[in-house]
Amino acid sequence: MQTMFDRLQRWSWLRGLLMILIGAWILIAPRQVYRSFLWIVAAVLIIAAIPKLIDGFSARKASGTYGTSLFTGGFYLLLALMVPVIVRPLMSLGPLLLGIVLMIYGVNKILSARNRQQFVNVSVWPTVIYGVVLLIMGFIMALNPFRTVMMVFSFFGGLLVAMGILQLFTRPRA
Repeated sequence: MQTMFDRLQRWSWLRGLLMILIGAWILIAPRQVYRSFLWIVAAVLIIAAIPKLIDGFSARKASGTYGTSLFTGGFYLLLALMVPVIVRPLMSLGPLLLGIVLMIYGVNKILSARNRQQFVNVSVWPTVIYGVVLLIMGFIMALNPFRTVMMVFSFFGGLLVAMGILQLFTRPRA
């Protein structure tokens, strides 16, 4: 077990460097990374389908019946064709729903600010401003969901860069 931890610590500089490079790539070209990721997933599914299809057709020749391998290979191929078409609308649906939830929550915060006030000398304005900010963020997310996805993806890239830098500077010295 200790050798595994030693090995992980020994290669922490490489992990940090990879995090920085991938994070910078995401920050610089989030759409290119997104498209590349979609095509990589589709290619992996196609590569996984080929042996299954070969196994299914060879089972047909050997026994006269199709095995589950042919069905699995066909399913992988169908999924590989559907991934680039279906993933974008599904990714856009997430921020749309989250935007609607944020708008409802923001309106609720604004309307309940006076009712939730516990002390007379405490202002309700911070709660109202918080509700308005939530309402605006929800409105932006609901109106432009795909750009919101790219913004969150870019934020993830920045987070990877920060994690990589921290990995490089906080790694144990041998």
